[in-house]
Amino acid sequence: MNESGLVTKIAGDTAYVLFERTSACSKCGACGMLSGQNDITVTMKNLLHAREGERVEVQFTTKNALQSSAIAYIFPLLMLFFGVWLGYVIPQDVFPVRDALAAILGIVFAAAAFLILKLLNPYFKKKFANVYTMTKIIEESEQK
Repeated sequence: MNESGLVTKIAGDTAYVLFERTSACSKCGACGMLSGQNDITVTMKNLLHAREGERVEVQFTTKNALQSSAIAYIFPLLMLFFGVWLGYVIPQDVFPVRDALAAILGIVFAAAAFLILKLLNPYFKKKFANVYTMTKIIEESEQK
């Protein structure tokens, strides 16, 4: 998917690009924009040496964006459910209050999932680094 955005800041070889909500992105969510947001700033490599204030066309792969969202949200949720399930299947002679054990294990497993994601963050940054790629600088005459 291609969208145009405004370069708001340059830091070394990194560009900060501001995207405003359009009708095309109203339900997609691949960029990470929440339903109440009207704009989002994302970082990407400044491959085209764009300058601050220039409008650029950016291609982003929804597959990588959706995969990273699934990992960040679904994995902890699954771990929470697994902890709750485990709390209910452990015999009561081990821990007499089944509901309390289920709640405790659910929280512990969800916290462990977030810790695992935090430890794997460098790997995920490399894997999902190319979600956004600048494809061209939009000239003044091309802008709407």
